[in-house]
Amino acid sequence: MTKPVLHLGGAWSSSWSIPGWMVCELAGLICEERVIYLSRDDSKAKLAALSPSGRVPVLEIDGLVLWDTFAIAEYLWERDPTSAIWPADPARRAFARSVAAEVHGHFDDLRAALPMNLLKRWPVRNGLPSNVKLMARPGAQASTARLEAIWRDCVGRWGGPYVAGDAWCFADAVLAPMCSRYITYGVELAPDSVAFIRASQDAPLMRRWIARAEAQAAEIGRDICVAFP
Repeated sequence: MTKPVLHLGGAWSSSWSIPGWMVCELAGLICEERVIYLSRDDSKAKLAALSPSGRVPVLEIDGLVLWDTFAIAEYLWERDPTSAIWPADPARRAFARSVAAEVHGHFDDLRAALPMNLLKRWPVRNGLPSNVKLMARPGAQASTARLEAIWRDCVGRWGGPYVAGDAWCFADAVLAPMCSRYITYGVELAPDSVAFIRASQDAPLMRRWIARAEAQAAEIGRDICVAFP
């Protein structure tokens, strides 16, 4: 049987690669991993040859090419519904799917306002925190308010620290890159939001991914990684 191949972007800035990789880990899928660094001159051509959408992650498995994180998650869960991709409890699973679907399908304005970079930390410039200008971009405040409402709903319903309780699932993987943005740009949020974000970033799978970003930065050059985006 051919070993599955998972194509990913650079760990520090490819936000959709995070849930793509994590869902394979949650599924216990052993696959070959190949990285396409998205800032290089030949990146677009490589992506176009690989993915109909021109984006990563892409999973080649069972003779199929899956080019969307949610499609990857559902395919792997259908292969093994006992996996950790979704909660075993139907009510928690339905809730987690709703959260994952909303975050997967929305929040483009926030992604544009606060581009993900796990290695960057924005300083105060000319006495004004740099995030003030970024958070003034269209939709950033409204999207942040909605995310905070989602986080409060998660903890209020299931007790936290994650989306559906104490077990990490695909919905947490989808939220992880969104949470990381608030650390990157030093955005001040309510204490309960900060607690959710910290739990997300301290989760074992996220710590492993951050270590991957650090390792890539050591290989490529931290200055290059911090500059993109």
